[in-house]
Amino acid sequence: MYDDMKPEKRNLMIEQILRAEWMMFQTVGDIGGKTGCQEDWETFHIMRYSYYNAWSDQMIRSYAKDLDEAENDKRNLIMEKYAYMMEFTDPEYYRNKLMPHLPRIDEETKKRIEEIAEYLVGCDKEFALRYPKLSRKGRPTDAAADTGQETSMETYFKGELRTYSRYTLQVFLAHIVKCKSEGVNFSFLVKDKMVRMYGYASIEDAEGKL
Repeated sequence: MYDDMKPEKRNLMIEQILRAEWMMFQTVGDIGGKTGCQEDWETFHIMRYSYYNAWSDQMIRSYAKDLDEAENDKRNLIMEKYAYMMEFTDPEYYRNKLMPHLPRIDEETKKRIEEIAEYLVGCDKEFALRYPKLSRKGRPTDAAADTGQETSMETYFKGELRTYSRYTLQVFLAHIVKCKSEGVNFSFLVKDKMVRMYGYASIEDAEGKL
């Protein structure tokens, strides 16, 4: 998964991405002030590092550029992600209050996002069948499970993917093609790194101890 980047450089770039995202996350508003997750750097770091650890080098480089450009344009990609998610969790509020202020997504990009999201949701479903205890610790998989208090992985994926540039989405699709050709499940890559960062020896070890 490292392509041509040295592990030290790759790790540094991921850490820089996480710091940029964390700073954006700190300014995402909520009624009553900051939420608990906005104070929890350790969990944020593990969850996001695990995700990017499953990316190709090309994806990491491209998204790092996305973040730099967003900062220059005074855009908060984390705030935009949560706003886009509300199209699915609160469509009326999204249409009236949020959509006019968000970048427009063209139809070709929407199709690309749907393709990636479909793959990621499929990976999560496969993972849940093999490791149900671990899966229950996270978000529900399907958008049908969205509520006012809980958001599915499907909706989360679609919201986040909308903040990526066209090129980042392009290389994400290329990575998916590579994973499929090699019989690799993206969710397994993410979860394996995540449980190890939490101190377990493997996914099987974590599943057995929950």
